[in-house]
Amino acid sequence: MAPAESGRGASDGDVVEFDHWIYGVVPGVGYTTKAVSHGLDAGLYDPYLRGHYTPIRAAAAATAEDEVDLHMIHPLKTGRELLLSRISRGIPDEAGRPTFTNHTVIARTDVLRSGQITLDGILRSMKAYDAKAAADLPAQMPLLRVPARRETEGPHRFGNGIHKHLTFPAIETLATRIMTDPASRTLLLCRNTTAEARKATLNLVYELLAWGCGLPLMTAISEAPRSSALNFFNLVVAPRGVRADSTWAILESALSESVLPRVLDRDEVYQVLTATVRQSADLPLAR
Repeated sequence: MAPAESGRGASDGDVVEFDHWIYGVVPGVGYTTKAVSHGLDAGLYDPYLRGHYTPIRAAAAATAEDEVDLHMIHPLKTGRELLLSRISRGIPDEAGRPTFTNHTVIARTDVLRSGQITLDGILRSMKAYDAKAAADLPAQMPLLRVPARRETEGPHRFGNGIHKHLTFPAIETLATRIMTDPASRTLLLCRNTTAEARKATLNLVYELLAWGCGLPLMTAISEAPRSSALNFFNLVVAPRGVRADSTWAILESALSESVLPRVLDRDEVYQVLTATVRQSADLPLAR
């Protein structure tokens, strides 16, 4: 059963406010929900994240030195909201071992589709909140405030700049896979890229395919998770291949030629992709 909508996501023109919660380690207790926005029952959304709140690979979990900052996207079954998670390092536990924190926002898809705010805008606000509240996290948090795009910026163009991250054959092949089988699983291989570039790739691909092209929403993550959590996702952006079962396909971001035949009667999708990658005057506007 899907949870009831959070009822938030209100806008006053300058900012958009969202419910959110933080999951992490409490010394002497272990991993638990540490803080929630006032009135939110985070347990209603637990089925979407259960078993992979912090799906960190063993190599990253073994050290406290490397930075951890990855993103996950989980659409709700209603399609009206999605869970946008930022995973980062938490405070060491009582034994001094590394821990991780999951900060999740419940974002309304109509606000995202309108172009009023972007995935990147929400995540930047989450990161700023995490830095501010790190030393003194209240159990009851205010709603997360995300600055709305200024009207002077003009209509938002989904996927603008995506050509810097993957080729047209790569994005066309990914769109074709999703249209052919919405439950398909794809590892988007972005070799020799930084974590920041992979997060940007995920945001641009997701917005272009979901809002620009109207394709089904996917569960997605900006880094390869541990193997036991891999099949919770439909799209994984990673710098190298991972061990996976036969349900997964590897798609090179630098693909030079499309490898799947186009889906019939979906010319409008391919036209949007072509216009976006070529940065033409026909870039898709927010609807």
